Formats: sequence, C-alpha cells, structure tokens
Amino acid sequence: YCRDRKTFGQPLIDNQFIYFKIAELSSEVEALRAMVYRTVDMQMERNDPFDMEVVRLASMAKFKAGRLSRELTDWCLQFHGGMGYMRETPVERMSRDARVQAIGGGASEVMLEEVAKRM
Repeated sequence: YCRDRKTFGQPLIDNQFIYFKIAELSSEVEALRAMVYRTVDMQMERNDPFDMEVVRLASMAKFKAGRLSRELTDWCLQFHGGMGYMRETPVERMSRDARVQAIGGGASEVMLEEVAKRM
C-alpha cells in the first residue's frame, strides 16, 4: 500500500519516517520469531511441558506477540489513513483481530505474572 499510495506526488514509502518505521517493525517481528524458535527448540530438547524455563519463554513470547500485533496494526492504520477503517481493507480486520491477542489467550498481565514467577 505504501508503495502504491501517493501523496504530494510521491509514494508514501519515499517518506523516510515511514520506511524507517517499517524497517523497525520488521526487526521486531524477526526478534520475536527468533524467540519463538528458541522456545520451541528448548521444548523439543527438554520434552517437559511444565519446564519452568520453557513456560517463562513462551509467556514472554506470547506477551510480546500480543503487544507487537497491536503496534503493527496501529501503524498500518496510520499509514492507510481513513482507508484503514474501511471494511474492504485487510488492515481494518487485522486491527480488530489483533486486540484479541491480549484478551483471548490470557491477558497480558497474566503473561507478565507467569514470567515474573519464573524469574
């Protein structure tokens, strides 16, 4: 969308702030992916679903994923402007669905409590 949408005669992606923000968020996604892979590797090695370190890392990843999904969709809405609220755009649905991450599978505070108990 940022490549196709033009403002002031230029694509949005040509705005330095926007492409820096996209690069920053992409870095956050990759860091979270690495954390998830590390957690899965540890679970496979230890083969104990109640291993304290595995539960701690999984809770951290879940907490971070919930926050990051809301941050990502918030920025997508910002970049889409008014179009981001239109039902025809995927970003509108994603922004509603992202909010469920902090509620549906355990509130962020519950994940933080799990992490704190295992520190």
